[in-house]
Amino acid sequence: MAAIVSTQLFRFQRLGAAQLDLLQGAGAAGVELFCGRVSFDYHNRSQTEELGNWFAANPLKLHSVHSPIYADERDGRTGEMPLNIADTDPRRRVNALDEVERVIEFSERASFPLLIQHLGAPRAEWNERMADHALSSLERIRLLAKQAGITVLVENIPNGLGEPQRLLPFLEVSHLEDVGICFDTGHAHLAEHLFGGGGLERSWEALSARVRSTHIHDNHGTQDEHLWPGDGTIAWAEWLRKVPVSVPLVLEVTDLPGNHELDLKQKLQDCFRQLENSRAES
Repeated sequence: MAAIVSTQLFRFQRLGAAQLDLLQGAGAAGVELFCGRVSFDYHNRSQTEELGNWFAANPLKLHSVHSPIYADERDGRTGEMPLNIADTDPRRRVNALDEVERVIEFSERASFPLLIQHLGAPRAEWNERMADHALSSLERIRLLAKQAGITVLVENIPNGLGEPQRLLPFLEVSHLEDVGICFDTGHAHLAEHLFGGGGLERSWEALSARVRSTHIHDNHGTQDEHLWPGDGTIAWAEWLRKVPVSVPLVLEVTDLPGNHELDLKQKLQDCFRQLENSRAES
């Protein structure tokens, strides 16, 4: 079993043909483009054309695109606030929606079926205004995406709305039947007081009815470390027993600065093998 790989792996280097060739050579089943402008600058016509041409010429499929977390070209490292489609400030909320719309427009260069979207800012407490703004923004994103043939998946993230016990009820009450969930293993593994799910299996039980894709990464339950599977404390075999083979596994690990290409290719192949063995054991 080969996993789909998020280009968050190359978050701090410019994404181009070399990185996509590496993923294809490692046997990845597909790619999720992570919209961090240091790596993939969806504002940059030259880069969007380059990536669009690469996907048109190669068999590796574009599985999904992850909406941007920051709008600036340094991926938030200059202290800029994260994009927030549930922001109580109308100007910031509109700016966030504009960025998502730019990402959807990339489908004109390279079509993709799934858009992964965060609801709200990290660690934000739940409140009704947050939920109302998230709903109105999500309705707009859903409409724009649908016109492009894209399905929106919201992610369980560490905030009051993205917690597993609230996320599915939010979608059900909102009657957004065609909006699915991207199940993030690392966020689910975080402790409840950190806005996590308090455990993979418990979180999966709460959300599995609407899960259409995943983010696979590990941690020790206290920080969102985005470690390779097996480098944290997640019990993979136990969780994989519950996951249908139809649900894609999307590897979303951190950038590895300084890694040689051959080392990274081997690391990916070892990871694919580890996930396959864990699933077989289950």
